[in-house]
Amino acid sequence: MTERDADTDDIENSTTTDTSRREESREEVDTGHTTDSFMPILARATVLSGKVLWISGRAILLGILVVATVIADERRRDRFRRWIFLEGDRWLIIGGMVGSVFLVSLVLTATNVIGVRESRFVTTMFSTIIAGLFSFVPIVIAVNQLTVSQLFETPAGLRERIDSVHEFRVDLEKMVSDELVAPTEPARFLAQIVEVVSERMVALQQAVSETAVPGSPLVDDVDQYVQTTRLHVEEIDDQLRGTNLPLIEVLLPMIGDDYSERANIARRIQETHGDALSESATELLDDLRELAISLDVLRQYFKALYIQQELSNLSRLIAASGTVAFLVSMFLVMLFATGDPSPHHPLILQVLVSLGLATAFAPLAILLSFMLRVATIAKQTAAPGAFTPKRETPDYVQ
Repeated sequence: MTERDADTDDIENSTTTDTSRREESREEVDTGHTTDSFMPILARATVLSGKVLWISGRAILLGILVVATVIADERRRDRFRRWIFLEGDRWLIIGGMVGSVFLVSLVLTATNVIGVRESRFVTTMFSTIIAGLFSFVPIVIAVNQLTVSQLFETPAGLRERIDSVHEFRVDLEKMVSDELVAPTEPARFLAQIVEVVSERMVALQQAVSETAVPGSPLVDDVDQYVQTTRLHVEEIDDQLRGTNLPLIEVLLPMIGDDYSERANIARRIQETHGDALSESATELLDDLRELAISLDVLRQYFKALYIQQELSNLSRLIAASGTVAFLVSMFLVMLFATGDPSPHHPLILQVLVSLGLATAFAPLAILLSFMLRVATIAKQTAAPGAFTPKRETPDYVQ
């Protein structure tokens, strides 16, 4: 090899070395640039994740403190129980249950208690949820059968039902002095009956006070009867403010009253103090007894209408929420089918999985919330008539 060839080889080797060094330097610059651009995103995600965990932890702690406070006080416990089972807004309760599932799931996934990066675990979990959602289809069918079965009746049977309702309204209208025809709106109809009850009570006290000796057993019994009845009348009157009220708002003030006991007290006063009662007082007691029985019948009729409407509404809500939960679960299964879809953004995966669990829980939350109130109303007014089962007696009677 000549000296010129050797120099040429040295120059080529030097050029190759410089080129490789420049490429390595460019790769290091690119890597550093990528790392520098990704670090702010990672820092923001970390800060946001910390804030979400802090807020979720405070919300869970606050919920635990509220529950402990309610459980410690008997009155608060009773009011909370009545709110959950009867008076509370169903959508607020549903939102609370679904939101709690979302927050708890987000905390568990953020602390790696639930491994969202295990794609096999996530796909298996949501596949099981999809299979469980299909069990809601028989529930919807059963609920629809309960409501639709009430509609199938012969024309003669329908006519008999309508005539019985019309006869019931006419009998009550005979006790109303202001209007010849009572309104068809449930709230106004009930308010009118309550007004008649209030007028009869005032007239009864006046009739007894004119003939009986003050402080006698008759006056005491009538005063106690009027006082307890007035409490119930005022409660109904306070809640029947406005027109076009939902049926549940008309039914709720009637739930906690014992109309059969009211009718029985009026009859007991007549039997005990029959000789001391004037003719007008006896007639007023007869009217109050009939009004108590009529309110009992009206409560049962409103209850049947409400349950039929609520079950129909429940079937629609379960069908709609179940469809949404199925689609969300199916999307998450497809997202995790090929492995971890986004290893550099764990917060996004945690939020997606938590949101999917909350959405899948929504149909069950809807079913639980509405059925609690329907079952409670059916239980508390299960025995109309002359008997009052245990736990249906109002607090003022106890």
